[in-house]
Amino acid sequence: MKSMKYLKRGIKHTLRYLVNKMPWTTVDSIHYFHKFHRLPNIREPKLFNEKVLNRKFINGDHARYARLSDKLCVREYIASKIGEAYLVPLIYETDDPATLLSLPSLRHTVIKPNHGSGMVDILLEEPDAQRKQQLIARCKAWLAVDFSFTYREIHYRFIKPRILVEQYIGEGGRAAVDYKFHMFNKRDGNFEYVLQVIYNRGAPRLSMNFYVNNLRDAFHKIRDTGLDIRQDEAMLTQALLLSRELASEFDYVRVDWYLQGEQLYFGELTFTPGAGLVTGLDGGLNQLMGDMWIQDRKADTAREDDRTLPVVLKKI
Repeated sequence: MKSMKYLKRGIKHTLRYLVNKMPWTTVDSIHYFHKFHRLPNIREPKLFNEKVLNRKFINGDHARYARLSDKLCVREYIASKIGEAYLVPLIYETDDPATLLSLPSLRHTVIKPNHGSGMVDILLEEPDAQRKQQLIARCKAWLAVDFSFTYREIHYRFIKPRILVEQYIGEGGRAAVDYKFHMFNKRDGNFEYVLQVIYNRGAPRLSMNFYVNNLRDAFHKIRDTGLDIRQDEAMLTQALLLSRELASEFDYVRVDWYLQGEQLYFGELTFTPGAGLVTGLDGGLNQLMGDMWIQDRKADTAREDDRTLPVVLKKI
């Protein structure tokens, strides 16, 4: 039994080593096939996920995506484009987590790094001494993460890691509803959009609704629990108009918002949602969103063996 256990462990280590040596396009193609049972067409993408992969490896402006994916740097961009009133209040930022102990209170705050996603700590009450030490250790671990390797999104490589302390946005201890506007620039002054609403984050399995070019009738629902966004239609219309402004310089970007009472808060800009491996785009959504995206394409001058690998990735 022990020998079999060690054999399985050895096989896993070998496979992990081999995968780490593969080009990122190959790794993503494997993950894509595992999820969707087909290989992606990264070169001539048609589906939304394929176009995200194309942006990651061929047609991405990585330096600019880095600046605007940086949760700290993007604040300046948002303030200049639409005004500071839409920014979640920033209480503190640092590259030394130990300095969090100098803050008078951490109650009703959100602690997170600026250079990735999925790393967050919500503090609804003042943490005790032990909890604060655990928080500091967690923040140090976050700062050490090169998030570009997590889902092979190169633009995160260029973000200088910091820890942010923001005011908690939510009600009654529940996570705020996420309103994510997928904005597709038609280059004639018009936009198409898909509003993705994510809610019930505190539940065992979150819920999700998709609205295509309207704010009333859902095109597709996942684990529907009766959320009706029509009561917030006025504020969501405002969020849509602001999203058009923020998306005006891109062929596609996702603009995230939160609502708290009568206040609208900007969340983040996302250029490669789900790293091109988004599940749940059922009912034809993956194709529909791919058709909406008129993608800016660079001149095709790459060699056959290098065609999906930008120069910066060859060094990894």
